[in-house]
Amino acid sequence: LEEGKARVEGARKDRRTAEKDLETQIEKRRKFQEQQSKVKTNKEYQALMGELASLKLEETTAEDRILAHMELQADAEKLLPGLVAEVGREKLEFQQQERVLRGAEDKLRQELAAAEEVRAGIVATLEPATIQTYQRILKIRGSAVAEVRDEFCLGCSTKVTAQNFMEVMRNDRIHHCPHCQRILFYLRPEVRPAAPAEPESAA
Repeated sequence: LEEGKARVEGARKDRRTAEKDLETQIEKRRKFQEQQSKVKTNKEYQALMGELASLKLEETTAEDRILAHMELQADAEKLLPGLVAEVGREKLEFQQQERVLRGAEDKLRQELAAAEEVRAGIVATLEPATIQTYQRILKIRGSAVAEVRDEFCLGCSTKVTAQNFMEVMRNDRIHHCPHCQRILFYLRPEVRPAAPAEPESAA
């Protein structure tokens, strides 16, 4: 839209410049015509006629430039309504997307608040020593818990013993990875988050 407006304004500016040039040429021709009464010789008359013809040609050229700029301006102005409509459509689409994103944000905030409430309830049931252990691992490792799957700690990608894996699967008490010390948990396959689909390879 801004480009379209600039195009219209540029055409107007060029047209005004051409109009000023035409006015200048007309004024020059008028002054030469005033000298006709003062011409005394045939040679002076021919020279004056030559100058007038040259000025008339320059006037015609200026007039052609004015017409060309007027056409450019008209063409640019015809495009403006379409550009305005396009900007309006894009603005409407943006507003719709913004409403969707704000709705998703509000939903996430609600889910986060609910999760924080659940977390606070769980923390209230934990022993202070357990909380301190969690905070210590979190500070060292950046994450304090890790899933164990197929006898591997997914926090450090290290294999645990079959006995440790079976104990973690029961989910009846807190178990630590013997390698990274993260708190281990087990998720049954049916409740695991779906893995993202891999992109199809080009044939």
